Amino acid sequence: MNGKHLRAFRPIWAAIAILLVASPIGAQPQNTTEPDWSDTQDVAEIDQASFIQLLETDSSDRMTVPVSINNGRAVPFIVDTGSERTVISNELGRYLALTAGPTLKLATLSGPAKVRSYRINSLKTLEFEVKGIDAPGLVQNNLGGFGLLGIDSLENHKVLLDFRKKTIAVLPSIKQRGKTKVEEGMLIVSATRRAGRMILSSATIGDDRVDIILDTGTQSSIGNAALRRRLRSTDRRIGYREVQMKSVTGALMTADYTQISEITVGGFVINDLPITFANDYVFNALQLTKRPAILLGMDALQLFDQVLIDFGNRKVGFDLPNNGFRR
Repeated sequence: MNGKHLRAFRPIWAAIAILLVASPIGAQPQNTTEPDWSDTQDVAEIDQASFIQLLETDSSDRMTVPVSINNGRAVPFIVDTGSERTVISNELGRYLALTAGPTLKLATLSGPAKVRSYRINSLKTLEFEVKGIDAPGLVQNNLGGFGLLGIDSLENHKVLLDFRKKTIAVLPSIKQRGKTKVEEGMLIVSATRRAGRMILSSATIGDDRVDIILDTGTQSSIGNAALRRRLRSTDRRIGYREVQMKSVTGALMTADYTQISEITVGGFVINDLPITFANDYVFNALQLTKRPAILLGMDALQLFDQVLIDFGNRKVGFDLPNNGFRR
C-alpha cells in the first residue's frame, strides 16, 4: 500500500471543534416545546442484537448514531472524535427536564465560550452505556443535531467507519497484540493521546512533520498557524480564498481556504486536501502550536473505504480504495 495516492475534491462549507473545562451554575432547566422527533425511534424498536448501525449523515456529512438519554426515545447524535465531551442540544436538555450541571468553558473555532451544562444520568447506544455525564448545552440549529457523542463516551472503545457499506460500529477496545481480523488489509498507524484525542505524528509535508487529529465532528479539515507559515506556494494547489465559517456557538468568522497539493500520512498520500485557517484558539487549548497540525475532518476521512479509530490501543487503521478515489 505504500505510496498509494488519494485525491480530495470536496469544497469547504462549515466547521466545528470543541474542548471543555468546568465551574458551577444554578437552577434546573425548565421544560420547553417538544423537539422535532421525526428522525427518532423508541429504544425498543432498535435491533438490540446488532453491533452494527446504519451510518447516517447529517447535512454536513457528519456521522450520526441513535442515542437514548435516561432511557428515553433514541435520537441521532453526531459521532465526534474531536470533542473532549459529549454535548446535548439545549432544546433536548430542557425538554427532558435534565438537572443543570456546572458552567463549562468551551474552546470553539471562534474562541472561548461559557455555556450551561446538563446532567445526564445514563446515555445508551446499541453497544454501550455511559453514566454520569455533565454535557454542555448548545443551540440545536448551531450544533446541527440533538447532540455530539464525544471522547468521554468513546474513550474505552474503537470506532469502525465503513464508507462502502455505510455502517458504523462502536465496540469495546480490548488490549491485544498483532492485527485483528478487521485490521487485516488495513494500513495501521500508531497514535498518541492528548486530552483523549488520537494524534498521528507520522504525517509529513515535504520533509516537515505534521500532527494529525482525527475529527469526525467537523466537515472540513482545519490547519493551525504553524502550518500556514510552513506552506509555500508550491505546497498549495490554489491561492488562498476567503470563506465564511460557523462555530457551534453560532458565531460567524472569516477564514482562508486553500488546498494542500500533497500530504503523506503513514504510507499513503492525499492530494489536493482542502484546508482552512481561522482562529488558532483550539490548537492553543490542545498545545499544538509549535509545529504544523491539522484537524483532519470528514472531507479527508471519506476518501477511505474504512477507518478504524481504536482509542484503547492507540492506533488508527485505514483501508484504502483500490483505485485511490472515493466520491
